[in-house]
Amino acid sequence: MKYEIIGSDMQHLKVTLQQGEKIYADSGMLVSKSQNIVMTPKLVGGIISALERKATGATAMLTEFTPKDGEGIVSVAGVFPGKVFQLTLGAGERFTIERYSFLAADSTVKYTIQMMNLGAAVFAGSGFYLQELVGPGNVFVHVVGDVIMHTVSDQEPVEIEPGHVAGFDSNLKYKVRFVDNIRTAMFGGVGLFLAKFEGNGRLLTHSVSRFKLSSEMYTLGKEQQQNKK
Repeated sequence: MKYEIIGSDMQHLKVTLQQGEKIYADSGMLVSKSQNIVMTPKLVGGIISALERKATGATAMLTEFTPKDGEGIVSVAGVFPGKVFQLTLGAGERFTIERYSFLAADSTVKYTIQMMNLGAAVFAGSGFYLQELVGPGNVFVHVVGDVIMHTVSDQEPVEIEPGHVAGFDSNLKYKVRFVDNIRTAMFGGVGLFLAKFEGNGRLLTHSVSRFKLSSEMYTLGKEQQQNKK
């Protein structure tokens, strides 16, 4: 499998597949494909995983792309302006992502659901579930805005506004806490919660909160509609 990440502010992923190679992607992410690419709805992980995906608010079915009679090309992209980030997972290596960040993965990558504790369920509106990907294989994550990668260590834990979290190594420990005081929450513009990550591993973040962007776009749209009246 060969892949190319194309674009600058609104990137898409172009994958070239040889006979016998497969990738799967989240439903609704297809941009284009060659005529010989066969698309198949797929229950990755079986019916239980599909039901768990549905519980997260994601689509129950993923789409598998397979070339027929030779080489095939497929392109996928996220729905917000942003970057495509590639991770190579070793056998058994785990990476956790928030539910909207998954774009595509090799067919060898296992897709599972990770349940969050009650206190962390405020995690950027993700509910009680995160999505966990288990190697080996390539994983492609869609990040809103620019990619910011933090290296978390025992000596340097990281606190971050939850809406900016795209994904993290599954061995990291995290907890969500209130900001320092109510005045900060009300007037500081950072929201009510911060997520603290501890341990040793990677923390992948959006430079722009998907949820704040959606809220601003909605507010702007309403204002434009009112101005037209």
